[in-house]
Amino acid sequence: MAQPSSTITPPGSNRLVIIAAAVGLLAVILVNIYVAMVKRQVQEGEFTAYRLTTSLKPGDKLSEKSVTPVSIPRRFKASFEGMVLEDSVGEDDNLTAQLGLRVKSPANRNQFLTYDLFTDPNDTELDTRISPNLRLVALPVNPKTLPGNLQPGMYVDIEAQFPGGSLNILPVMERVAVFSVGTRSIADESQDAGRRKSNFTTISLQVSPEEATSLVKIKKLVIGDFELHLRNPSDDSTPKIPDGGINPQVLGLLDR
Repeated sequence: MAQPSSTITPPGSNRLVIIAAAVGLLAVILVNIYVAMVKRQVQEGEFTAYRLTTSLKPGDKLSEKSVTPVSIPRRFKASFEGMVLEDSVGEDDNLTAQLGLRVKSPANRNQFLTYDLFTDPNDTELDTRISPNLRLVALPVNPKTLPGNLQPGMYVDIEAQFPGGSLNILPVMERVAVFSVGTRSIADESQDAGRRKSNFTTISLQVSPEEATSLVKIKKLVIGDFELHLRNPSDDSTPKIPDGGINPQVLGLLDR
């Protein structure tokens, strides 16, 4: 009766299998390292600009859906001066600071996003009108909350709704002088004895550098637009914010 044949493993074959597997694994690791190095080199050789995905008109808010990122070779960066950019080698993403702001100039679809879109073309030499040690900040407002026609130089109280329910309305600042309404500033009013009624969606205020930074952050928390309450210019009371400036309760929301 025939005996079943047995398979004899040649000496050293297991060692060869292990060596082959190790070599294969090392090859995979080296390829992954190479791909990662090439990818990083490519990224370091590019910067990101933003192209508009839709047309915008003055008063429209910029949102994440309004733009799409476009990778540009770094050798062309000098040609993108004045545009909102994100640098892949360490600079901050400047798009974040522009989101939620209203554009002041019209822009067409596929146009690159520039800082000029947030500057009114009629505001020539506006910087020379700002008082020393103060900063000019624009706030989106709801003009329907005012009973009359707001003009530069008038005093207002500013309130806004914050997360936490429809009744979570807090005072932001009290007795603030309005520097400009839309495109009309205090200097414009002094040259025009007649007070013309104009539509507007923003007002500008002169505030300290610290208040300017805080207001930029607060704008991102506010639900909807800021609301204004007109007051008599001779009324210098601040019953809700006795120490003046920005309401400490609102500033506390920034730390949450």
